[in-house]
Amino acid sequence: MSDESKELETRLAAARERRRAAEAKREQTASALSTQAMVEAEERDAADAEAIAKAEEEIGERRIAVIRTELGAVIVKRPNPVLYKRFRDKESAKTQDLEMLVRPCLVHPPFARFDAMLEEQPAVLDRVADRVVFLAGFRGKEVSEK
Repeated sequence: MSDESKELETRLAAARERRRAAEAKREQTASALSTQAMVEAEERDAADAEAIAKAEEEIGERRIAVIRTELGAVIVKRPNPVLYKRFRDKESAKTQDLEMLVRPCLVHPPFARFDAMLEEQPAVLDRVADRVVFLAGFRGKEVSEK
């Protein structure tokens, strides 16, 4: 075997070892993150279930709506009639209008968590606003199509 062949074999072995080490580290990190994600999801789901039970007891099962997202549940209550009329009097439903309708109706999660959800998935606002409008008794097209 020539010196050049030995050098290539050495380089090949070193490259394979580097790749193996990198893949092992990546797998270990993914496993830890997966476990952490599962724990966080279970904690979030438990908090959501507790909040749903509390809202049903305090507000009434038919007076709330639960919107499930991959980021957790959002619970809203029926809007105040004056608030809803103000919303309906708008010519179109802009994002700010949707937020003005939804925020006073938000039961769960806390505002900071809801804001974080909207940062990650802005369309959650449309889904939540649709449920608020449904709770107000509207049974037509979605509010986001207003």
